[in-house]
Amino acid sequence: MKMNRYVTFLIIFVVLLLSVTSVIAEDQIIVDFYYSESCGECQAVIPIIDNITAHYAQNYSGRVIIQKKEVGSNQTNHNEMLARKLSFPSVIINNETIIPESHLTYTELTKTIDEYIVNISNHTNYDRNVINLPWIGPVNLTSLSLPVLTIVLGGLDSFNPCAFFVIFILLSLLVYLKSRWKIILVGGIFVFFSGLFYFFFMIAVLTTIQLIQILIISIIAGVIAVILGALNIKDFFFFKQGPSTSMSEEKRKKIFKKMRDLIHNAYLPGVLGGTIFLAVTVNLYELLCSLGFPLVYVTRLAAEHLPAINYYIYILMYNIIYVIPLIVIVLIFAFTLGTKKLSEWRGRQLKLFSGGMLFSMGLILIINYMILENFFTPIALMIGNIFATLLISFIWKKYKKEPEGKSDEEKLSNEQV
Repeated sequence: MKMNRYVTFLIIFVVLLLSVTSVIAEDQIIVDFYYSESCGECQAVIPIIDNITAHYAQNYSGRVIIQKKEVGSNQTNHNEMLARKLSFPSVIINNETIIPESHLTYTELTKTIDEYIVNISNHTNYDRNVINLPWIGPVNLTSLSLPVLTIVLGGLDSFNPCAFFVIFILLSLLVYLKSRWKIILVGGIFVFFSGLFYFFFMIAVLTTIQLIQILIISIIAGVIAVILGALNIKDFFFFKQGPSTSMSEEKRKKIFKKMRDLIHNAYLPGVLGGTIFLAVTVNLYELLCSLGFPLVYVTRLAAEHLPAINYYIYILMYNIIYVIPLIVIVLIFAFTLGTKKLSEWRGRQLKLFSGGMLFSMGLILIINYMILENFFTPIALMIGNIFATLLISFIWKKYKKEPEGKSDEEKLSNEQV
């Protein structure tokens, strides 16, 4: 089955990228202290934190960063504390080691921080997110959660029925010209500008999210993801019935007409300009179809306190992963002049899979977006939804006896090319 090959490729792709992911120890040790000015217990701890701050400022300036976060009057600090499942007074080191109130003494805190400095891992008495791996040593799963989420969501987003519809039809029409260089040129430009458009779109979404409290935007994004996921799941069972995230037939025919005009254009600058215009136009049409995954990802990314450049790097990596399958498709068409099709049934299976992922991740954003910090969460969701998609597809096809259905290329290509 083609779907099995798509799923196998996705799994292999994720495993290969994970296999080359290195764990790099951060130079800085971040100590967050949550307290309230009106809290009696906090008043006893504040002098201890001040003494520790002075001690490490003198001996480890720039390496140990101690941040006092007042939660009584600062809503952002309060929301951050709740999201981390903490109370006050409490301390968390490098977003992994939680020091409860009963251990907030000068001796206990300096001992734990010193262990970080000399890279001793026996601080795991309080650790929730560090595991010891053979030959590697202690690994902070929280530090890996964003790279893993980037790989998983970027990979899933790239297997998008709308994106596949466009690239398959465009390349299928170009095949008639029997020109490898034109397939590579037009396909490459289309993929590049599609990725560029997506990059700036995600930056705009991130900027908007950062202006709103993360808990509020997390719930909003979660609700949108659940709705889009439910619509995608609906499209598997009731294809072309009721509301849908898929492009309408009218929009598809407009895109097809632009493609047909493009391949008949013998003027090279006209081909380049037309391809860029087509890429932007198509991505505008695709926004509803592909909104869910980038919205979930950017919402999770906004919850991190990162330097601005790091946000751009993560979004860039997401978009590189997003375009890799499209690049592979362009190269396959170019070197084989093939006629691979994305059938209606395969498109519905992709809808079911992406819908399940969006629905489950939307629920997580609504309930507690910090669950996505766990290294295993995106991987477990992906594996679970792969299994569910294959099982449901098998049962549905066996008992409903649905035909494969013509591909979108075959349906639209009945028109004169």
